[in-house]
Amino acid sequence: MLRTGLQLLAPPAGKSLEFVRWRRKPRWLPVAKSKLFRVPERRPQAEEERSELMRLHNQYKWVAPIGGNTSHNPFPPSRTQLRSVRQFLREEVARHEETSTADHIVLTPEQEEAEFQRCLDRNAAWNASIAGEREGRLARERAEKAAYVQERLEARQVREEERRELAQQRVLREIERSGSFVTRENLDAAIEAALANPVDHNFAIDLAGNLYPGRSATQAAADAPAAKQQALTSS
Repeated sequence: MLRTGLQLLAPPAGKSLEFVRWRRKPRWLPVAKSKLFRVPERRPQAEEERSELMRLHNQYKWVAPIGGNTSHNPFPPSRTQLRSVRQFLREEVARHEETSTADHIVLTPEQEEAEFQRCLDRNAAWNASIAGEREGRLARERAEKAAYVQERLEARQVREEERRELAQQRVLREIERSGSFVTRENLDAAIEAALANPVDHNFAIDLAGNLYPGRSATQAAADAPAAKQQALTSS
């Protein structure tokens, strides 16, 4: 039995079966018995709102008469205030369409050719004007670019001259200092001069700026205990 039910529910070949669950009651079902004789309560409407809606209704709401007979119209044309405006716009549009169509029909081939030539001439004048403006703009851009390039070249030339001058000064300074350089020829003389004139970099400077050489300070510190001992012995 279960297999038979499944076979009945199985979709035919080439088709899919989809089940739909209604979240609300379908529209083909009748009204529920509990709500059959219930009359909805009509909410009261403010007098200002009713007056405003009536005014808008009288101004904009208008139903065209059926077959041209106004007796079938529930809203007489006298209740609208825009009927004349609409009629004026209809007549204006109709007149414009008729005038445009007539002008197009009465144009002869000569007139069409003259109109086309006039459009060509006007287009050529516009193109010439735009071409002149474009040439002027391109000329200004070229002049500005040339001035910018010239300025960059001059600035670069100034930088090169400054760099060359600094290099020349450095070369001259090194040439002047080369007189005291130790070479192979004066190496022995430089060694003898260094041994004859020793330089001690172990010195001290006080807050007053007085210089205390290292060897003299060391010798004075070494002689101080001996002088003190001699003073004690003599006393």
